[in-house]
Amino acid sequence: MLNILQNTPLWVYAVFLLLCYFGVKALSPTRESKTSLLVIPPIWLGWSLYSLNLTLNPPLTMGCWLAAVMFGGVVALMIFSRKGVERDEAGTGLIVPGTIKTLALYLLFFAINYYFGYQAEVAPEHSAGLPMVLLKACASGFASGLFCGRSLSFYQMFRSLKTAPL
Repeated sequence: MLNILQNTPLWVYAVFLLLCYFGVKALSPTRESKTSLLVIPPIWLGWSLYSLNLTLNPPLTMGCWLAAVMFGGVVALMIFSRKGVERDEAGTGLIVPGTIKTLALYLLFFAINYYFGYQAEVAPEHSAGLPMVLLKACASGFASGLFCGRSLSFYQMFRSLKTAPL
């Protein structure tokens, strides 16, 4: 176990600390702008798609990934509550109450990527096999779906609050 941590590049620790910082920051109320709700999901989806291995069976891999994205989106719509979400004073974003769910989501995303990166370094022949490729596609798609579903839910909330009077 110590060997794993010693051979982890320093930039991975920096990413982990950055995700922890934003996750801990999300424990208190945060402001979500309309722009971030629209820009972040395509970034997560693009990163997730970029990480896929499409050499073995591209249609199956993409199908698993797409199903996982949709499933993650539905799960996010159920677990990220709209309770307590309100429009900011300027009317350009939302004030989202603090929750530990965001920290858990960031740590889940990091753990998935760390695990598959570790597997690729330690056992590249095993990680390049179809079962691992499909598992990675599903895990990455699910995590991206959670991010996208959360953003979609809040964007819908923003639009509905925008039409309501202050």
